[in-house]
Amino acid sequence: MLNKLFWRSVAIVLRKEIKDAVRDKRTMRLAFLPALYFVGMFAAGVLFAINLQKDHQEGGLLNVPVAISGAENLPELTQWLTERGAELKPVTGDAYQQVKDKTLDFALIIPPSAKEERAQGKAATLWLVYDAANPKVHSGVGFVRGQIHAWSAKTGSVQLMARGISPELRNAINLRESNVASDQKMGVYILGSLPMLLLLSAFIGSVGFSADMTAGERERRSLESLLITPTASMAIMLGKWFTSVLITIAVLLVTMSLLGVALNLLPFNQLGLRVDVSLLDMVYVFCCLLPVIFFAVALQLLVAVFARSFKDAQTYIGLLVFLPMVPILYSIFNPGVYHEWFLWVPVLGQQVAIKELFLGGELAPFALLKFWLVALVLWLICLPLAAKQLRRPRIVYG
Repeated sequence: MLNKLFWRSVAIVLRKEIKDAVRDKRTMRLAFLPALYFVGMFAAGVLFAINLQKDHQEGGLLNVPVAISGAENLPELTQWLTERGAELKPVTGDAYQQVKDKTLDFALIIPPSAKEERAQGKAATLWLVYDAANPKVHSGVGFVRGQIHAWSAKTGSVQLMARGISPELRNAINLRESNVASDQKMGVYILGSLPMLLLLSAFIGSVGFSADMTAGERERRSLESLLITPTASMAIMLGKWFTSVLITIAVLLVTMSLLGVALNLLPFNQLGLRVDVSLLDMVYVFCCLLPVIFFAVALQLLVAVFARSFKDAQTYIGLLVFLPMVPILYSIFNPGVYHEWFLWVPVLGQQVAIKELFLGGELAPFALLKFWLVALVLWLICLPLAAKQLRRPRIVYG
């Protein structure tokens, strides 16, 4: 297998497949298109968050509509809410029933008894009515709840001081919080999607070509011309594998280049975050993704060999995208969980390592070695098995 003739055959198949790939301009464009819209969606999301942050900084939650019943019973509270950005909308009729009937999202009810309770120096009872099953109400309800608590604390302090009592006596504890996470670590909320973006680019960069070089050629009957030569099946499959790997690496490099430009140009400081991803970090990220490319392409070729047609191969390989999504989703829904065995799980280990690099951390010891060992095992299973199928009549002739 390691003789000169074998590698010459691999090189011939590689040149042939690369020429075919370059001629297929439509598939080539589709291969590089995800790099543009992946990075574009990330940049658009960051800019949207920045604009949202600007609105909050300029006037808090601006123009929050608040349906209110009985505003005249506590005019000082309604004035406080208005000054804080609430757009009060008086409610006529039964506010509680209107919320229940979904006519209103939520409502603040100030009963007439609240005015009497305040005059007697008692705590006034108000009603904040909402449907917690409606996800749209949570931000507005949280705003109103927070402002009422703030007004209550301020008013209570004034009343205590009027009686010669220190407001500090109300609090048995003064809790102070200290966030030890750096500004770059806080970027996890923005950069958390980048590992998934890069892993998907590495996993699906050459899906179309992998399908075309196997099921597509068999459908066009051009695969038979390769198989009637004395070339070893492994040499043929290895040439196709090298082609898909080179195309995927090109797609990944374009994606990472665009991402590097975006990370340097986007104003993360307006979100109070520091994003400092160096060229060395990007090199480490690329080294983490290379093993994924190696075994992912081998797996794609294996699946495509068993497909009856080019369209079937595209469908089956497209379903492979869900394989990396499982460990990725696990790490997203369990962000604080980490075990050493994560590094031995394909894709999950890369997800954890890349996220740590983007947040200013370092690679775990021997992480790259573990990635390559796992990739080598999967490669040795998938590619020889795919090559073996090329000599089966049922696979070649359908």
